[in-house]
Amino acid sequence: MLTLRDVHRDSAGPGASIRASVRAGLVLLAVTVLFYWKTLLTHQFSYLAGYEATNQAYAWLSFWARRIHAGAWPWWDPYVFGGRIFCGEMQSQAFYPIYLPLALFPFNQHGMFSPALYHIMYAAIHFLGAFLMFRLVRELGLGTFAGVMAGICFSMGGVLGRVPDWPHMLNSGIWLPLIFLFLLRATQARRAGPIIRNAFAGGVTLGLSILAGGLHLAIMQAIVIVTAAVFAGFVIRDGAGGRELSPGPRTVLVIAVSGVAAFASGAVQLLPSIEYSRLAWRFVGAALPASRPIPYHYLADGIFAHGLINFAIGFPYGRLGPGEAINPYLGVFPLLLAAIGIWKNWRQPWVRYLTGLAIAAFVYALGAQSWLHGALYAMMPYLSLAREPSRFLYLADFALAILAAYGAESLFSPRAAGWGPLRRILKWVASAAIVALAIPSLFAQPPSNSWVSLSLVLIVVAWLLFLHILSKQTGIGARALAVGLVLFDLYAFDWSATDRIEAAAKGQDEFERMMTAKPLVKFLKAQPGLFRVRMAMENPPNIGDVFGIQTTGGGGVTAVAEDADLLGHTDLLNVRYEVKTAAAADAGPIYQDAAWKVYERPGAFPRAWIVHDTVIEPNASQLLRRLDAPDMDLHRSALLPAGLRTALDPAPSKGDESVTISRYEPDQLDLHVHAEGRALVVLSEFCYPGWRARVNSRLTRIWKVDGALRGIVVPAGDSHISLRYRPVSIYVGAALTLTCLAGMFLVGMQGLRHRGYPGSAPKRVTVQAT
Repeated sequence: MLTLRDVHRDSAGPGASIRASVRAGLVLLAVTVLFYWKTLLTHQFSYLAGYEATNQAYAWLSFWARRIHAGAWPWWDPYVFGGRIFCGEMQSQAFYPIYLPLALFPFNQHGMFSPALYHIMYAAIHFLGAFLMFRLVRELGLGTFAGVMAGICFSMGGVLGRVPDWPHMLNSGIWLPLIFLFLLRATQARRAGPIIRNAFAGGVTLGLSILAGGLHLAIMQAIVIVTAAVFAGFVIRDGAGGRELSPGPRTVLVIAVSGVAAFASGAVQLLPSIEYSRLAWRFVGAALPASRPIPYHYLADGIFAHGLINFAIGFPYGRLGPGEAINPYLGVFPLLLAAIGIWKNWRQPWVRYLTGLAIAAFVYALGAQSWLHGALYAMMPYLSLAREPSRFLYLADFALAILAAYGAESLFSPRAAGWGPLRRILKWVASAAIVALAIPSLFAQPPSNSWVSLSLVLIVVAWLLFLHILSKQTGIGARALAVGLVLFDLYAFDWSATDRIEAAAKGQDEFERMMTAKPLVKFLKAQPGLFRVRMAMENPPNIGDVFGIQTTGGGGVTAVAEDADLLGHTDLLNVRYEVKTAAAADAGPIYQDAAWKVYERPGAFPRAWIVHDTVIEPNASQLLRRLDAPDMDLHRSALLPAGLRTALDPAPSKGDESVTISRYEPDQLDLHVHAEGRALVVLSEFCYPGWRARVNSRLTRIWKVDGALRGIVVPAGDSHISLRYRPVSIYVGAALTLTCLAGMFLVGMQGLRHRGYPGSAPKRVTVQAT
């Protein structure tokens, strides 16, 4: 074994390490700007052309920013589905602290969250992910160049480089390098104090991933924590003694502290989501209770067996799998570097772990074709929340990016030797690629797939670069060529940004469709009083969250079951206007423009009314049917599953009863009521845990009436009703999360006092050559 370099972390002092990180950060920032030039430097391309990107990610972010600008946190969203808890779906990222700087920017001239700012945010997340991977590689003792290469591969290639419609996945995915960094420190520390501090920091970082909304990626990251800690306990043994912990207790302590810290730091999101899941249904090919494991039938679709090829060749067979399958393409040269990293560094324990992680992730991603997928589904019921098995390619990309860093460290070492076997293998591979490229030309036939042809060209170029480096060209020029080749490769196969001109010509630009609703929104906002709007078309734009119009539709993947049952009763939900496309043939629109028509629904109920009679129907399905019964006058009577505690007075034969809403905000309402006798005020607002009502300053129960609406009993005379959304789950969760963040601050201060990285043993990287 030939020792090429012994690297002690911060051997040149913390100042040199900081300078190296700053230089690498500037390089990664420049690379990020150039890689995403289409959306950062022009307005001709966009990540907002897709339906989900516009009507979920962008719309939710718009609502979030509007509430933050108003000085309130976005707990309850009254603009979609007749009103719903905003933070119930984790994908909304309601409590993600990294978004807070976005609130410093005002809305644009259209009163909308700036699409340009959205694109800047998307690129900034990629930069952060690349830099965190760089720091992890440096933590492993590898050089700056290896760290930069790994950062580019991890953030701009693979799964994270191809999720423009789902920024919650990107936001969650970037934190795994930092989680793994703290895990390394915890598993290498020998005393309880440093172990607890680093495991706690790793758990809090996992909590950030949870707050980012990608629960399925957070589950994968938790799997990495457990498996890596167990691996370190069994494989990396350093002989504990005295006050030092032995590997077994150390492993248990790392996992336990990380798990508690992760749950506590993510509690402000987890607790309301758990509460919501008991009431909601998710849509995964069918409507299913959100609190139950997803049946295997809806999770079996994975990638095809040829998916391994897609790490080096992008989509050669059309599709990667039968269901959702995100392209894991890492590029030709990074895959070569990963192979070199495994070959030259196999004796390094973490290289063996990362190799096993990549293989296991790929096998699991095969879905129904893999026994591993089925066995883990049966033994780990919560694993079904990770959804499509193909998403586990994220772990394979993570592992391969680090292995590529090991490969870069080995390949670019000026004293490296023993490359004969790989040189011969690559010669034959490149020759086969040249032949495959030449055959169509020899027979005057066009290539069957231009992307496969490009990948074959890149294989030849990677071989030539490999030979160039082996000729002792390992300086800045060769490194620049390597980075340039990787960027060219990943950029060529990045189809995330949509050409707006092309999308508009095909009628597939959902953001432009949203923009056509601006005149419609202006008309609706000019109408008096409170009302809701029904968007009566297929795939309606989410004008609720984007423009602040209360609707019965919106973007989402879950819904409260009782609320969804009532959405068909638009009269009860105060739907005064129905919007259709301009092509609708219905006569009598009260508004029309080039894109939309508006029709008034005079039979809509008001937002609140008074009844003096109740009808008891304990059967939920029968109750819903009775809402449409011809003998049921819901203006005068209310349907309840059980009787009220106090009887109501009969309806007055005369008198002027009234309900006036004096204040309406997303999480608070004030009403003034005049009743001739004890009565029930019915609000066309969904009844959900966490809402509190006071009548004349006295706390009062909210009754569920007419299937899912709120009912409040008031006495005779004038009354003031105040409703506030004050959910215990969010308050308790916020207390836990803030406590954890404060603890993280103290851990950081403790680390600064130690002038370095507390609790870690000096590292030595040994790169072997045959």
